[in-house]
Amino acid sequence: MKRNKTQTVNCFLMHNFCTLFDINYLPRFVTMYNSMVRTGISFKIFAFCMDENCYSRLVEMNLQGVQPVSLHQLEDFDKELFSVKKTRSLVEYYFTSTPSICNYVLSNFSQIDSITYLDSDLYFFSSPQVVFEEITESSIAIVEHRFSRFGRHFIKNGKFNVAWLTFRNNELGTKCLRDYRGQCLEWCYDYLDGDRYGDQKYLDKWPEKYDGVKIIQNLGVNLAPWNLSNYLIERKEEGIYVNNNKLVFFHFANLKQLGSNLFTTSVSSYFEFVPSVVKNYIYLPYLKELIKNTEIEDVTKKTVNPKYQRISIKRSLKNVLRFIRLYFFGDLIRV
Repeated sequence: MKRNKTQTVNCFLMHNFCTLFDINYLPRFVTMYNSMVRTGISFKIFAFCMDENCYSRLVEMNLQGVQPVSLHQLEDFDKELFSVKKTRSLVEYYFTSTPSICNYVLSNFSQIDSITYLDSDLYFFSSPQVVFEEITESSIAIVEHRFSRFGRHFIKNGKFNVAWLTFRNNELGTKCLRDYRGQCLEWCYDYLDGDRYGDQKYLDKWPEKYDGVKIIQNLGVNLAPWNLSNYLIERKEEGIYVNNNKLVFFHFANLKQLGSNLFTTSVSSYFEFVPSVVKNYIYLPYLKELIKNTEIEDVTKKTVNPKYQRISIKRSLKNVLRFIRLYFFGDLIRV
């Protein structure tokens, strides 16, 4: 029987999300979580902790609506994932795990209607309910990078961004997820190899390969450093707007901390200036909250990888040019 519009919306009243992160990204997850709570949506998020310290800290925090899952639980369930661990770098193993954590949730909680993967460095400025209303009954939902003019060459690494992935718990959704997991287990590395790049470029073929794929059109979804210059971004009484779309979430990818209160946004990597409205009303609120949550685990006190110590002299000129670019484009934010 065909559902009417009211029934379709009601099926999304409880949203199920999943994400993964290690101890260094725990403050970013907590910041994202708090932003989701403030939107007022009803949700549960399966938080896959990629090291034991992260898992124990998150369990202690006992956040409402958060279901911590340890790396041991994930690898014990998905032995094929564990079997490729030694063939991947740390970041590549995290990429490989993206479809596996979605599969873990749908396999262990069959009553769930759909699962939505989120990157843990997102921050919600308004409710994602509008996204689910756009997805309606689609089996799969993905979002484009929407690269700006100086970032369009990066499309070779993937037209779509693994920041938001929705899989409905039906035949089409689970088939896509199974295929995706199999591809990532076979090959998932941090470099471009033909039509493969990490866990990302596989998505390029989904619209032709599967029925029921929804490419999210809302411009307020996945605003990011690589697409800022495409839009008119304004602060209104009701919130931040991207053209005529209310900002749903910003993707703080490649955000780097240079000092205790000094950050670079990476917008200058795309040879663009950081708009004042973006700096003052998107980055600063996020950074203030992130610094507060960083007290959970001081990520500024990291041991420098010896590999980077060895090549630091060779990289000195590149670093000088990088800092010139940061200053020229106003890509430094002090909190």
